[in-house]
Amino acid sequence: MTEDNVSPITTDVVMPKDVVYVSEDIVNTGIGVIIDVKNIYKYFGNLKVLNGISCSIGKGEKVAIIGPSGSGKSTLLRCMNLLEEPTYGEVWLDASVMTPVDPYLHKSILVKSNTYKKRMVEEIKTMLGKDEKDKLKYDDAVNLIDKTSLENLSEKVLIEIKSGDKLKKSEGAEFKKAVKDYKTRYGININKARQRVGMVFQHFNLFNNLTILQNMILSPIQLKLKTKEEATNKALKLLERIGLLDKKDEYPSKLSGGQKQRVAIARALVMDPEVMLFDEPTSALDPEMVGEVLSLIKDLANEGMTMVIVTHEMGFAREVANRVLFLDGGNIVEENTPEELFGNPKNERLKDFLSKVL
Repeated sequence: MTEDNVSPITTDVVMPKDVVYVSEDIVNTGIGVIIDVKNIYKYFGNLKVLNGISCSIGKGEKVAIIGPSGSGKSTLLRCMNLLEEPTYGEVWLDASVMTPVDPYLHKSILVKSNTYKKRMVEEIKTMLGKDEKDKLKYDDAVNLIDKTSLENLSEKVLIEIKSGDKLKKSEGAEFKKAVKDYKTRYGININKARQRVGMVFQHFNLFNNLTILQNMILSPIQLKLKTKEEATNKALKLLERIGLLDKKDEYPSKLSGGQKQRVAIARALVMDPEVMLFDEPTSALDPEMVGEVLSLIKDLANEGMTMVIVTHEMGFAREVANRVLFLDGGNIVEENTPEELFGNPKNERLKDFLSKVL
């Protein structure tokens, strides 16, 4: 579980597949978008944490995610770099899909499934008044009705399959090949994707048995992104920038919470990421240490870094973000500019939330 006290999403009717599709021409869509979250659901057993979230992060944007504890904020963030794999839905990085392919998002894949073909044959036989026992192959059946009727039936069956989560584990060789071909065409190695998307956690995640410098150069060297010399030079420059060059040979236990978090941010920057994800970066800090970490994040924002920040610091979100998403119950309930969302909230749940935190 990625969030403390995650609130379950309760629904009388479970419809895990909204009628959402990914464009068949994905390369020519989403221009200027670097992370594209498409209809994400995340279940932990019977606990439904995300309930069909879609959002896009544009290059250079600063997006803040706010909401009550347990609303799914951290889970959404972790899905953005696949630290959590969505139960349904996809996450795209530029024109590449990071997650496993979700067939429910692709008409071109769904229509290859045995379930789809079987239901289409049943519907066509009903339309033509044929007996249920009459044997009819799919390829023959679709040629027995006009194009408009075929399209209408197809849409009806697709919605039925999606909303009812009716795909089986095995849907035939043609379906399996369609999924594989799509992943081959649009997929990206997850380790390569994570090199482009830096992550900073609530609790620093520094290795206590390594010095500060060793912590910072470990990943780029192991992933063969930089030579040891290149990584070291980059790390030393970043440590100097955050005012901790004199701590390079110290161990994390010797640093304050604020210093640890600044090192954690600098460690992510050694990888030269295009996007930075911050998961409540100040929540584990003493109040007097919050400012130094927020100041560093503000500097990165002013330099044009694309970032997504889960935060309880409303003033910070208002000052730094271009756009704010308010989550509740695993849904994006409202999103807007900071000026509009904080100054003129539309949703009653958001109004109630802001009345308690501002």
